[in-house]
Amino acid sequence: MNIKKSAITYPGSDCYSPEELAAPGRTELPLGEAPLVRAIDTAYIMFQLPDLNLQGQFLQDFGLVKAGQNDKAIYMRGYGHHPYIYSAYQGDKAAFLGAGFMLASEEALQKVAIATSRNIEPVDGPGGGVRVRLKDPDGFIVDLVHGRAEVEPLSTRREPLPVNLPDKKTRINRGQRPALEPSAVERFGHYVIMASDFEASWHWYRKHLGILPTDVLCTATGRPFLTFNRLDRDSEPADHHTVVLARGPRANYLHSAFETLDIDSIGQGQQYLKTKGWKHWWGIGRHILGSQIFDYWQDPYGYELEHYADGDVFDNNHVTQYHLADRGSLWAWGNDVPSAVRPKPKLKDIIKLIFGNRENRAIMLEMKSAMERKPRPWLK
Repeated sequence: MNIKKSAITYPGSDCYSPEELAAPGRTELPLGEAPLVRAIDTAYIMFQLPDLNLQGQFLQDFGLVKAGQNDKAIYMRGYGHHPYIYSAYQGDKAAFLGAGFMLASEEALQKVAIATSRNIEPVDGPGGGVRVRLKDPDGFIVDLVHGRAEVEPLSTRREPLPVNLPDKKTRINRGQRPALEPSAVERFGHYVIMASDFEASWHWYRKHLGILPTDVLCTATGRPFLTFNRLDRDSEPADHHTVVLARGPRANYLHSAFETLDIDSIGQGQQYLKTKGWKHWWGIGRHILGSQIFDYWQDPYGYELEHYADGDVFDNNHVTQYHLADRGSLWAWGNDVPSAVRPKPKLKDIIKLIFGNRENRAIMLEMKSAMERKPRPWLK
């Protein structure tokens, strides 16, 4: 695998020793054999929730549109061409279920079905299509999907607002008045999950989705603990990350992200959500890895959802980059990561850490040290 050491800098990144800066990439993420298939796009994300009406109201305020609902499920679309991008199913307890991904052909879907001894079955909800339903090493659902019927995009602003630059004025005799309304979500972009066995999950997603590592965050000894992975679309650019895997003591959903047009859409959407009383989480800011402008919210069940815009894209020629991890590398501008966002171990996690595998314990302690390092020189 081709490796490139991190070249990013940010306030506070100059505090590392040459030995620490040389560590990332010492342990590579192996691509292994050719994957079974390669996913070409996201399809949808899935949850189980007790109150579908409450969730539906939040999602509409967040910028999704109801595509269908019955006693057992609710389906939400964006303003783009997917028939739905979010589904929630009635259940006594809230739970993250998994996600679906598009395949390019029926032949690819049949190949998965044969290799995994799984049936091809209809996709529920609007748009139809067929799928093979798999489960990753932690039991999260991964649907591989083909044949969904696309829908007409909904009417919304799709061009950035005209901008006046110091030496180029394009907006004359009129002000800038973006509407106070939900951020018009176009698509489901990515999700981040914690894996109880990082290496096993990496190999599984590589095999069944054909993902490529774009950026890898490492501990001070060079061991990977979080990888931003993109889809492999050959020479066609793909989002910087679609599946993000983080090493952890247990399987867990961390957040999912939905693409909208630009910073004005995100900013007015933030105001709109605040007028409705929903819980703001983190933002607005710009990430370093992925470069997207972000704004995070909590849904009624405490799950994190992100609005984002202006993210990086890469084709399959991009070389994997390895970086030394700390909190400061998570954002280019904006406020510090809220303390509530930083993962807090449960009692069973601590017990597992103490009595579990020695190597995992060492990596977890290195991760803890990395994320506790002061993120900016001026922050307390």
